[in-house]
Amino acid sequence: MSTSTSTKVVSSRLTGWFFILFALTVIGIWLSYTPDGVQGKADAVGYAICHRIEERSFTTYGDRQLPMCARCSGIYTGVMVGFISIAAVGRLRASRLPTLKVGMVMLLFLIVFGVDGLNSYFHLFPNFEGGLYEPNNTLRVSTGFFVGLSMIHGLLPFWNASVWHPKVLDLRRAVNNLREFAMYIGVAIIVLLLILLNSPFIMLIVGFMSTIGVLLVLTLAMSSMFMNILRLDGSYTHWSQLWLPMLVGLTAAIILIGGIDALRYALTGTWEGFTFVTQAGGT
Repeated sequence: MSTSTSTKVVSSRLTGWFFILFALTVIGIWLSYTPDGVQGKADAVGYAICHRIEERSFTTYGDRQLPMCARCSGIYTGVMVGFISIAAVGRLRASRLPTLKVGMVMLLFLIVFGVDGLNSYFHLFPNFEGGLYEPNNTLRVSTGFFVGLSMIHGLLPFWNASVWHPKVLDLRRAVNNLREFAMYIGVAIIVLLLILLNSPFIMLIVGFMSTIGVLLVLTLAMSSMFMNILRLDGSYTHWSQLWLPMLVGLTAAIILIGGIDALRYALTGTWEGFTFVTQAGGT
């Protein structure tokens, strides 16, 4: 081995160890300052991205509120169901966006999500009269779920296109046509029906799945930025090579979550969700 090659190997190992120690430090600090227990840590993740209004959230054993509201729980559970479904059909490396027809269906999901979100938002205000309909958690989780399902079909191909070397790039789509997308929607409906059973056990799973969904989305986004900044995009050929970008992405995600946690706690002094005085039935 030449001196130049030996130096690069040592430098690479030192860089790897630096990021490992840095990640352990960041994660350790975050774990130390967030609520106790696994569910407490999940709550801290939700606390960074969601209002966590009690009336707009599902509960699990002991009437414990889920880490996120019904809508956010739907979004990130949808992300995870989509991700698992893509992996199950062997298209985890797919790098092309959905077809226009599938994209139009996804856009429709987003529009319905937006309309329901605005209608729900206005019902936060006391004595609000009007609105399109009375909002409820069934609509919140359902509209969120289909947006999350659509989100991963956009995010994952984008990430794949920025990661893999051209010689190993998978030029397939995660979903090729409306018929295939209907199958994903069918899976989503089954999962939604299970969620709407309101079983404490299922809700516990939803709480953890949605938390992992948040971390997945942020890690993919942050790792992509890291590779782009260092001009490493399009240079990977094996999953095993991605441990460092993914570790950096996860660490950056925890830093972002921890920063928002700290700011929100400094402003509110509590880990609980926001509280609004709403009219009867308008939660």
